[in-house]
Amino acid sequence: MRIILTFETTHAVLAAEKALRSAKEKNFRFRPTPTPPGLTDAVCGMALEVLAVGQRQDVVEFLSDCQLTPHGVFEIDR
Repeated sequence: MRIILTFETTHAVLAAEKALRSAKEKNFRFRPTPTPPGLTDAVCGMALEVLAVGQRQDVVEFLSDCQLTPHGVFEIDR
């Protein structure tokens, strides 16, 4: 299963990536990825993928606390 976080702009994706990287003590596992086709047309072409499924809620809460709430959170079967 893939956990994909979408954002409205590339700037928001980059800001979220920077925030997650700065939280080294939390050891978030994620990577930037192209937004999979068909998720939504209202977002940019980049997204973040949470690589540790168990971190999904922690990542979303952390980003929300940083005022970087994802536009969408999707679970995709591989």
